[in-house]
Amino acid sequence: MNDNEKNDSSQSGEPTKPDSVSGELPAQSAQSTSAGGSSSAESQSADRPAFKDRSTGLIIFGLLQIFMGGCCALMIPLMLLSLAVAPDVNPQLDTQTLVPAIGIYTLLAVLLIWLGVGSFLARRWARALTLVLAWIWLVIGIMAMIMIAVWMPNLFNMIGQDQKIPPEMLLFMQVVMTGTIGCMYLFLPGIFVLFYQSKHVKATCEMKDPHVRWTDKCPLPVLAMSLMLGYSSLSIFYSASYGFVTPFFGIILKGLSGGLVMLAFSLLAVYLAWATYHLKIVAWWTMLIAYVTFGISGIITFSRIDMMDLYKEMDMPKEQLKIIEQSGIVDRMNLPLMFSLSFVVFVGYMLWVRKYFVSSS
Repeated sequence: MNDNEKNDSSQSGEPTKPDSVSGELPAQSAQSTSAGGSSSAESQSADRPAFKDRSTGLIIFGLLQIFMGGCCALMIPLMLLSLAVAPDVNPQLDTQTLVPAIGIYTLLAVLLIWLGVGSFLARRWARALTLVLAWIWLVIGIMAMIMIAVWMPNLFNMIGQDQKIPPEMLLFMQVVMTGTIGCMYLFLPGIFVLFYQSKHVKATCEMKDPHVRWTDKCPLPVLAMSLMLGYSSLSIFYSASYGFVTPFFGIILKGLSGGLVMLAFSLLAVYLAWATYHLKIVAWWTMLIAYVTFGISGIITFSRIDMMDLYKEMDMPKEQLKIIEQSGIVDRMNLPLMFSLSFVVFVGYMLWVRKYFVSSS
């Protein structure tokens, strides 16, 4: 090959390089453009939350809780005022009913206002505690409605016979009472459960309150048990107004012996509330054994002793005992059966939450 052919071949090969380079540049530019567009789209989507902001709902429900807490707080001076205005009507009944009632309303007022403020601020702990307490409230409401359906007919029949009230008025009173109780124990807790159980509410609280709270360290089903145990530890104060009357394996204890049993129960409840919150397996076993023991004690006691005998030992006034007896409430109570059914439900719940508890090792 001569020099001219070499020059021709080199000249003919030179144009291929620029063409190949020029062919790659538009593709790279397109890729970079598409990559830049996708990254900007991703950044825009990242700025948008993947949930619906429920801050307004949290404020509304928080205000509702504060209002409910204010109503509970208002009941305290009203009860004290009724005691001051009519101290001679029935002092024994007033003392026995007002002491635990004032304690309960005080606890509810503080709790509801505290949770309302926490919900207003979208705090994690407020959402968790409100959801747990709403479920407890709803379960209690369902049981209350069942009891009302069983006992209300006899109660209103007794009222109609004593007061000679027309049947239409009795029916109206029954409908109003059922509707009011249904609103308080079914509708209100139901809407709280539906709202606070929403994943959007949970995500909103986590966004506005990024810190890990004490309620995040315990599963909510176990937290419910811990709270109920903590509340049970206060039973010694409520039983004090009734002379520490305590059913215990076929007998009724009262006074010092009943107080010692209630003190032991309260101390055990305090420990179990703490250990349950920390998911200790010893708490699970202790709680199961304790509930079986108390259940057997209740079945034995109320198989031998009538409920009216327990009320009499509590020094309830004769007028109130007469109303209870005439209403037929006691006759419709099958306490051994009720203890057995509650035992089945409790054991089922315990087996369900067993997976959350861990051994100390």
